Amino acid sequence: MRILAALLLLPALNNFAGGQRLPASVVPSHYKLFIDPNIETQSFSGEETIDVQLGRASKEIVLNSLDLEVSSAEVIAGGKARPAQLSYDAPNEMIRLVVADALPPGPAALHLKFSGKLTAGLRGLYLSKTARRTYAVTQFEGTYARMMFPAFDEPGFKATFDLTVVADKQDTAISNGHIIRDAPAADPTRHALTFSTSPRMSTYLVALAVGDWQCLERKVDAVPIRVCAVPESKDKAQFALDVATHSMQFYNQWYGIKYPFGKLDMLAIPDYEWGGMENTASIFYRDTALLLDEATASVFSRRSHATVIAHEIAHQWFGDLVTAAWWDDIWLNEGFATWMQAKPIEAWHPEWHLEDDVAATTQQIIGLDSLSATRAIHGDPKTPAEIKEMFDGITYEKGGAVLSMLESYVGPEVFRKGVNAYLRAHANGNATSADFWQAETQVSGKPVDQLMPTFVLQPGVPMLTVSSSCNGDKAQAAFTQQRFFLSPERLNAGSPEQWQIPVCMKLEGNEACSLVTAKKQEASLGQCPAWLFANRNAKGYYRVDYTQAELNAVARVAESQLNAPERIALIEDTWATTRVGKNSVVDFLGLAQALRSERDLAAINLLAADLEYLSASLVPEKESAHFNEFVRKQFEANERDLGWTARSGDSDEQKAVRASLLGILGRSGDPEAVATARALVQSYIKDPASVEGTLVAPAFATAAAQGDAGLYEQISAALPKARSTGEYNTYLFALAQFSQANLAERTLALVDAGKVRQQQYPLLFSVLLANTHTQDAAWAYLKEHWSDLAEKVTSFGGRGAVSTLGNFCSDERRTDVAQFFQQHPAPGAQRTVNQSLERIDNCIEFKKIQQQNMDSWMQK
Repeated sequence: MRILAALLLLPALNNFAGGQRLPASVVPSHYKLFIDPNIETQSFSGEETIDVQLGRASKEIVLNSLDLEVSSAEVIAGGKARPAQLSYDAPNEMIRLVVADALPPGPAALHLKFSGKLTAGLRGLYLSKTARRTYAVTQFEGTYARMMFPAFDEPGFKATFDLTVVADKQDTAISNGHIIRDAPAADPTRHALTFSTSPRMSTYLVALAVGDWQCLERKVDAVPIRVCAVPESKDKAQFALDVATHSMQFYNQWYGIKYPFGKLDMLAIPDYEWGGMENTASIFYRDTALLLDEATASVFSRRSHATVIAHEIAHQWFGDLVTAAWWDDIWLNEGFATWMQAKPIEAWHPEWHLEDDVAATTQQIIGLDSLSATRAIHGDPKTPAEIKEMFDGITYEKGGAVLSMLESYVGPEVFRKGVNAYLRAHANGNATSADFWQAETQVSGKPVDQLMPTFVLQPGVPMLTVSSSCNGDKAQAAFTQQRFFLSPERLNAGSPEQWQIPVCMKLEGNEACSLVTAKKQEASLGQCPAWLFANRNAKGYYRVDYTQAELNAVARVAESQLNAPERIALIEDTWATTRVGKNSVVDFLGLAQALRSERDLAAINLLAADLEYLSASLVPEKESAHFNEFVRKQFEANERDLGWTARSGDSDEQKAVRASLLGILGRSGDPEAVATARALVQSYIKDPASVEGTLVAPAFATAAAQGDAGLYEQISAALPKARSTGEYNTYLFALAQFSQANLAERTLALVDAGKVRQQQYPLLFSVLLANTHTQDAAWAYLKEHWSDLAEKVTSFGGRGAVSTLGNFCSDERRTDVAQFFQQHPAPGAQRTVNQSLERIDNCIEFKKIQQQNMDSWMQK
């Protein structure tokens, strides 16, 4: 993630009122910061001195401040201390310091005293609670450092920090530096902890956590690494320490720059909005994303934890050492870390096949990017709400997918050299997208600086219509590019976007690569192929529209000739073109039947998701049993091979596939899957350790979906007796998956009763809204409580309840959602609202163009 701190001089009131960017004429270099948090009174006080450089004479200095009371301020310049009058601009989250006489250009220091409230909102300096006690912790990205101290809170203004914090004697603190002094405080029950000077960093990367943390520690390449947690959870820190060890060793080699900071702390926080936050040398994580009970953890949890940890450590170089100059280029940090996170884990656990997950993620974000309500990777955020919206799938997953395509185009080693040149050139400073692709252009000698802007500066995803022709033993491929929309009407209307697309085709016994730069272009294929696949290794960020003959040809050989990422791309390209009517739904079902021997986990999950969407949108209730039988036949060969009983020699892949099949076949009503799920749930309630961890989530989901009030009562009774966060979450999210609307009301009542952590709100409401039986109750609750829940369920660029509203598929629901959000804002998620409305439209259109085809297929 990214960081900013800017101290600026404001020449005129008109400039101040006109926007939320600080002027660039005052630049901070160092903060000396004192913070005294009082957890009992839920308040804090502070004092700071900020060293700045004034670019010109002025009577005013402007910086950011939000919900702080500044009691005094003075400016020291030219050897003279000048008291400053204070003027607040609350809408722009700024404060102005005004002195009587003009300050001369050159060095100056700002001295301020201030106070504020410890909030419960998962941002700023806030309160994080466990059943045992309360902690004070920070979350500053994107614009929340200003909630703890007045600051130049923009990423382009890096500075160093000296921090002292007061804590109760039984507590310690974790920050960007290491503790260099522990002294008594004025209150004999407390002590003052002083940290070493931080690296040069943006304000959003400042970190502070006060509590009774306990840590596991080791050294990796002479760098001390700690994984810290509340005392009762310290024993679950070992896996994270192992991941950090492998990641650090990998990155030290890959980046060509040794870890640039003196230590690395990783802290598990009980309530945290993000999965992780890459604060410089002090990464904070949601506890459920860092801590792991290896004895009971699922394969999915181990893989997820490992990649989240690797993602945040990757940022220490790409994001912290070199930081985006402004939030418009935040993709460069987050997209890169998303691309990089799989690299060390693939090297450590190749049997996890993370390359398949990467291919599946690319296909999923292409789906989002196929909406007209998408945006360019490079944004234009100006306000805090607009900055918050930047943290979405376009920044993370599309950014990562485009970088993966670029790596494939220039070659892995050349790409790595370009990254390293970029980091060396901008170390300890800020950079832009152009800086990055210029470095890659210079190293590769390829037109990266012409290719990348077409994917970064304009929205959407290209579709390549591919056809081949033969003349004797010579073959040509013809490409036509246009922007792909999930709306048939918009797709057929056309749009002006044009890309420079690296295309590598896989042919029978051959490969052919081209850079497609024109709307229409041809390329030689050499000899005439019996089949062609137009996205080798699924590295290209584009959709492919095959002719019917070519689709049939490649489908016949998909199992034997295409690797798993390629089959994933083939499935999703065919599904996408089916959604817009370029293929019949019958063709997609034919491809599914051709892939009944599929054994890859990611391909199975995507195919199952597409079939479930098809079932929900096109299959009448009276025909659901018939279609469920088709689904069971689709996957039953896998189930026969694996069985439902975990075996001692199972690979992680086999465990994961078995678990996915339990969920897929359970949702289709397979009697054996349902019976197995119910038995596993009963065993788990008696003894969680008795069930192989990978089977737990699908077993509870299946049993709940097929369950009655009696099972709900049993799980509800187990909830308060849970012995770990993981066990509690298992029960909680199972309660959200029952089919009865009255039981959904009881689950929602847990929110009112304080039984649900704030960090769990987005996922809980997403599960309830995705469940066709409970979505009405969940939507009614959201509307009634929106003023209290808005900030809590739209977090992370709207990837919470708001995005799940796109699962509705009727004109009535669309009107309801649209009217509600016209009257009720969704902070930081307005684009997601628009995307959800468009997805509802797409579903309605899908019904219109494919319902008759589906009905005919069902009759046969």
